[in-house]
Order: sequence, then C-alpha cells, then structure tokens
Amino acid sequence: MALLLLADHEARRALRRERLFRPRRNPLNSLTDDEVTRRYRFTRIGITQLLERVGRQIQHRTQCNNAIPPLLQLLTTLRFYGTGAFYMVEGDLHNVSAASVCRIIHKVSRAISTLTNEVITFPVEIQDVMRVKRDFHAVSGFPGVVGAIDCTHVKLYGAPLGEDEHLYVNRKGYHSINVQVVCDAGFKIVNVVARWPGSSHDSAVLHGSLLGQMFTDGRLQGTLIGDTGYALRPWLMTPVTEPATNADRRYNRSHRRTRVKIEQLFGQLKRRFPCLSLGLRVAPPKACLIIKACCVLFNLSKEFREPELLFEGEVEVEDDDHHLPYDGPIRDGVLHRQMLINRFF
Repeated sequence: MALLLLADHEARRALRRERLFRPRRNPLNSLTDDEVTRRYRFTRIGITQLLERVGRQIQHRTQCNNAIPPLLQLLTTLRFYGTGAFYMVEGDLHNVSAASVCRIIHKVSRAISTLTNEVITFPVEIQDVMRVKRDFHAVSGFPGVVGAIDCTHVKLYGAPLGEDEHLYVNRKGYHSINVQVVCDAGFKIVNVVARWPGSSHDSAVLHGSLLGQMFTDGRLQGTLIGDTGYALRPWLMTPVTEPATNADRRYNRSHRRTRVKIEQLFGQLKRRFPCLSLGLRVAPPKACLIIKACCVLFNLSKEFREPELLFEGEVEVEDDDHHLPYDGPIRDGVLHRQMLINRFF
C-alpha cells in the first residue's frame, strides 16, 4: 500500500505544471511618443513625474520573486483609466494576471488619492482668492466668483450594490455616483466630492459637504456660480429662471459664459480618462477612489503642462447640463442676487 501511495504521489508531481514567470517588459520602449500619450494619457515625462510622486508608496515591501515594478503598476493603472477595459484585457497587455490588475489598480488609485489635499485645494489665502476672482471676472464680467460648481454622473454597472441598490439609480434611470466638482477659471479642480449615490440631488450633495458648510458658516468668502439645480444662496448665484428686464438678461448671459467653465472641465476630464465616461465595473467604494484619483491626475496634468487630448475616435462626453430646477426651502439669496443685478448689470 505504501509503495502504491508513493507511486501515485510521484505521478502527481510529474503531471504538475511548472510555475512559469512571464517576462516583465517596459511598454514604453516599443511605443512612439504619440502612442504613449494615446494609451497612457500622459507623456513620457509626465509618467516619470507621476512615478516620482507615488513610486515609493507602490513599491513592494518584500523580496517577492518576479515582483511587478512600480512603473508597470502605474502604467497598468493609467491604461485602465484611459480605456475602462476589463481586467483580463489589461493583464494580457502587460503580462500580468487579471487578479493582479485588480489589486494594482486599487493600490495605485489609493496612492494617488493620498495627494488630494496637496493637489486639490480651494483658494483661502487673500492673494489666491483675489486672483481667482480676477480670472473669472475677465471671462464675462461676473463679480466675486471663486468657483464654478456642478455635478456629473459616473456610471456603475456589473458591481454588487446590495440593499442600497435603489439609491444609485439617478434621474436618467441608470446606476451612478454623483460627483461634485468645483473649478477655477483656469480649469483647475479646487474641490471634489465623490461619495454620493446617483439619486442624490446636486443641492443636497453641496449642503452635505464640508465646502457647503464652510460657506454657510462664513469660513469661506466669495461666490460660487451654479445652475438651476442648486438652491439660490447669498454665496451661490444661479440664473434668473424668468428674466423680465434687460438687466436680468445681461446677468443670465454673463452667468452662462462664466459657468460654462465647469462644463468644459468635465469634457476635458472625461476625454483624458474615458473610464469616467464609459463607466466603472467596480463596487461604489472603489469607484469613488478611482474618481478621486482621476481628479488628482487631471490637476497634475495641468501642473505638468501635459497636452490636451483631442484624438479622433474618443468617446462622446455626455451632457449633464439638464438639471431639474431646484424648488426647495432654501432660497435666501434672492435679495443678494437682485442687488448684484442692480449694481453690475
């Protein structure tokens, strides 16, 4: 019996497939500069600068056999942001398993998100606030603006949503995360909130955020400019829904030309990272992490002076500017808006 067991064990060992290590190659070595930018959404120099920022955080702490180097981890994540493809596809492109791609994307996204407080900052210092106000005023003469605000939806599909599934169904009937973004006149993101399910109203997202609380408490000065999906407040100006005078119409025209900055930013953001337009096949917490990481990378692309991405064949950016007019209890900015119209328009 012992001899039979030994023979069976030896037979199993003979049939066992040897573990094969796939060779690690640097994809940048075989691509032209234009191909690198198309595939990874950053130039070679930009990728090097990103690696300097997050390379230490994604470096393996153990001496693993054939460990995936930080550069390949970063490239795998950037390729996912730029395509939104399945993990298996990303793995085949970079010679890693689909399970490894999943871990890499989460790890690198978390590392990039740690830069949020460093890269995404709302103007607080007097000189910064005055600079932002001047930049917005130069657009169309609207006074005192420190940020253009709006929300955009990032689709979710194929991920388990559990008992809260109904909360993620937005007004257009699909599952999403409602992402609030504030930008300055130079298309820099100065605030982002990515944690609310798609059914949340834009105004509720703002007033449930730290930014909304700080404006309400008077800790932040200046005016935000938003569409009719927001409550009219002394610090948040919305359009006049039924303009009756020439001054009202001039106000609306200036408001529209100033607020379009945030719509243009959404177009740039979703062109650079199409995964935000195509949708994410991950659970909501991971989706929020990826969204925040993409916003950090967007600001870094501005800091690195990366070229704008206007390639043919890009996905269409959905127009989110179809909000239902807000008709809630807080409309205490009516008097302030009228004073603004009388004085400047």
